[in-house]
Amino acid sequence: MHLKKPVIWAVLLVITLGFVAVIGMEMLRITNPKKLEIAIVLKTNNIRSDYWQMVRSGAEEAAKEYAVNLDIMGPLSESDTAAQIRSVDEALAKKPDAIILAAGDYDALSSAAEKITKSGTKLILIDSPVRSHPEASLIMTDNTEAGRQAGLILTEGQNDSLFRVMTLSSGKESLTEKERQDGCQEAFAAFPGVAYAGNFELEGTEDAVYEQVKNLLAMYPDIQGLAALNETATLGAARAVKEMKRGNRTKIVGFDSSIYQIKLLEEGILKAEIVKKPFNLGYVAVETAVQASSGIKVDPKINIESRAITRGNMYTQENQELLFPMVEK
Repeated sequence: MHLKKPVIWAVLLVITLGFVAVIGMEMLRITNPKKLEIAIVLKTNNIRSDYWQMVRSGAEEAAKEYAVNLDIMGPLSESDTAAQIRSVDEALAKKPDAIILAAGDYDALSSAAEKITKSGTKLILIDSPVRSHPEASLIMTDNTEAGRQAGLILTEGQNDSLFRVMTLSSGKESLTEKERQDGCQEAFAAFPGVAYAGNFELEGTEDAVYEQVKNLLAMYPDIQGLAALNETATLGAARAVKEMKRGNRTKIVGFDSSIYQIKLLEEGILKAEIVKKPFNLGYVAVETAVQASSGIKVDPKINIESRAITRGNMYTQENQELLFPMVEK
């Protein structure tokens, strides 16, 4: 049976359009007619932060692939909100096509984010949202699911026996930590024997958190599980539990990863850590910024999955790549 000429021409047209679309995307990737200028403002640009340096590495890889200019900046400390706002102003003054922002404070960076959007510059938020939600796209981990993972691991094997737990967060308002807390509580609620003592906000550095956790454990000697919702809380809590020789009585599940956390995981002080995929976050952020700046509609929310790493699975190749990223410093 022979196809009629109109049908043949229709088929050829579809094939041709598909080919043109593929070539168009490849041209966008390789030979952008206008070399885009993209700025990225991290929560910290400190070279000692493995996590944010890995985000940087992913962003730089995407910038090479899409042939765009990338300007990376950020404060030395994640807690220096004022310095991050100054970094946003500095980036905006250079009039880039897009700014990628990892907001360190849900409220304080809201005005800075709005200023970016009002200027006509495309805004891509990563890792954390801001209250006003002015972004073209939000790229982050599903923190509620990550918290649920942490809660399930912490309460694993607890059926009817009483198991007392608490969550530890930072003192500043953080939607990320609130979602992690909600996920933990959702997991705790599935076990009748789990008694949740509540969330405790810890202020300051690792040393300050360590002292506060020691006081908490003295006040609540029957606590058997701690879900530490950020890196500082994880390190401070682990140090306190280790010094008080409570490693066999108090389980800890932490978030994020550093060389110190890996050591604590190997020692068994940490039962698990919930690790994000920072390279993927940086890469997808630049890719999305390129698309938005080129007039391509982008997904308003993109989820980057997290992974639960335990002493039992930490030596698999995939998890080793997450724990020991090859970051140029």
